[in-house]
Amino acid sequence: MNFSKFLRSFTIGFLGLSHIIRSEQNMRLHCCAAIGVIIAGFVFSLAAWEWVVILFCLGLVISAECLNKAVERLADRVTREQDPLIKQAKDCGSAAVLVVAITAAAVGGVIFLPKIWALAGR
Repeated sequence: MNFSKFLRSFTIGFLGLSHIIRSEQNMRLHCCAAIGVIIAGFVFSLAAWEWVVILFCLGLVISAECLNKAVERLADRVTREQDPLIKQAKDCGSAAVLVVAITAAAVGGVIFLPKIWALAGR
């Protein structure tokens, strides 16, 4: 394995992440939510298994948004004209982000709501 190629792949990945954060409002929203969830995790002293689940969900949401952006960019490169199949591809990419985000929110609710209720009941 060539170590410089290995490091270059990380650089390329971070360039892509930087681009999507700068160019996509939804990605900035996901990142702000992720920061909020991580802060809440420290405030509520999450157990190790809870951290694993939360971090996995955060990674899935951000990855889904990146993949959706890749689909949109490729589709726009193919044609800017109205095409029903390209619209369906873009809609399906957006749906994937929606499903993962809703699932992550539900997981967050399962983990955080009992902690919030216990705190409020004091």
